[in-house]
Amino acid sequence: METNARLCLNCSKPIKNGRQDRKFCDEGCKNEFHNKIKLSEYKEMKKVDLVLKKNRRVLKRLFNPKNEKALIEKERMLKQGFEFDYHTHIIVTKIYSNEFTFCYDYGYRPVEKDRYQIIKAF
Repeated sequence: METNARLCLNCSKPIKNGRQDRKFCDEGCKNEFHNKIKLSEYKEMKKVDLVLKKNRRVLKRLFNPKNEKALIEKERMLKQGFEFDYHTHIIVTKIYSNEFTFCYDYGYRPVEKDRYQIIKAF
């Protein structure tokens, strides 16, 4: 007779059979336990990804392929919901050492006070 009753980490019911190091009473409890952990991580990543996608859409709307040197006011970007704290990566150009901040394939850089240049990566 076993004196140390093993309890399921998910439902706290006793584990009746199986290996001594078994942590869950069945496969369903094991999946539920791990899905709870993943759900909280997924929610946070989804929030960030939604902001990044929105930033990309704003940059895409404001990008003018006929005039890549055009400058966009910061206020216009903010009115469309752009959040400057969220981006995917930063690239520094080799020739002029311009630093572009990217949201996926669209980037921007400050050129003048509160005015930005928007580019599309190739």
